[in-house]
Amino acid sequence: MEVAQTFLKGLESKMIECSLLEMKKYSFFVEQGPKVKYGRYLSSFFHNIPGFGKKVWIVGANILVDYDEHIANGKTPEEVIEECIKYLNTPPKSKYGKRRKRKPLFGKFEEKPHKFYLKEKDNKKYIQALLLVPERKRRCFWGEGPQMHMRRK
Repeated sequence: MEVAQTFLKGLESKMIECSLLEMKKYSFFVEQGPKVKYGRYLSSFFHNIPGFGKKVWIVGANILVDYDEHIANGKTPEEVIEECIKYLNTPPKSKYGKRRKRKPLFGKFEEKPHKFYLKEKDNKKYIQALLLVPERKRRCFWGEGPQMHMRRK
């Protein structure tokens, strides 16, 4: 039992608490409906990613985290984003005890992002990331991923 608790403490220490920023459907319109989601499926074709359009799709998301604090503690930006993704992949605690296994709120992201950028806007520091997901459509993201078809000769 103690070994399992020590292992879990080690996992928690390698995760950085963060959250996804809300995103409107269209960024260029001022007035929009009240519906807000947390990212958007990208319709660009990423041919350099194996399985893109069949098993893997890309979501653009903004991750709210104070990355300067973690970089000052000796972490690289790559380590910061990977630990944030680990945190986002952990399911929330069940309010019903152990009867029901929970799933992550935003789905399961792959461990490493395709690309990421460190950004700051209105004194908010966030990471803009292109994250790989195994689902083509998810209700917490705008749109749906493009589907690639294989041509047969």
